[in-house]
Amino acid sequence: MTTMNPSAPRPARPIPQGRNRFERAMWLFMRFSGLALLFLALSHFGFQHIIVGTHQLTSEDTIVRWGLAGESITLAQLFWRLYYGVMVLLAMLHGLNGLRQVAYDYLKNKVVYNVFMAAAAALILAATALGVIALIVGVNASGAAEALAR
Repeated sequence: MTTMNPSAPRPARPIPQGRNRFERAMWLFMRFSGLALLFLALSHFGFQHIIVGTHQLTSEDTIVRWGLAGESITLAQLFWRLYYGVMVLLAMLHGLNGLRQVAYDYLKNKVVYNVFMAAAAALILAATALGVIALIVGVNASGAAEALAR
């Protein structure tokens, strides 16, 4: 029986080869997008809930951060739109890839799997497109005025 030195570094696990190159790429995507999402979500949480404070969040903050639709945007507003755009895109693609992997494990009928994934992909891509469009356009002035009047 051999004893291992607890202070010795563990050997790195090899990257799984997967069923094909696509699966290997998606395996890597899940790891890197998960790391990026962890950073984005924690920085969002830290900014919104710790720096600004939950009780100080208002509609005016969103208008200042995103800008009004139809108006030119500042560099800070461009930063926030890109920040949230990257977060939306990564989260939706990460979720779709996870759903694809789970569906592959449980849906044994190839036709059912393909129909399910086509419907899921269409819904997720539509929601992603709407989110990105909202970020590009900015805050609707009439909707913002109604929210501020409340």
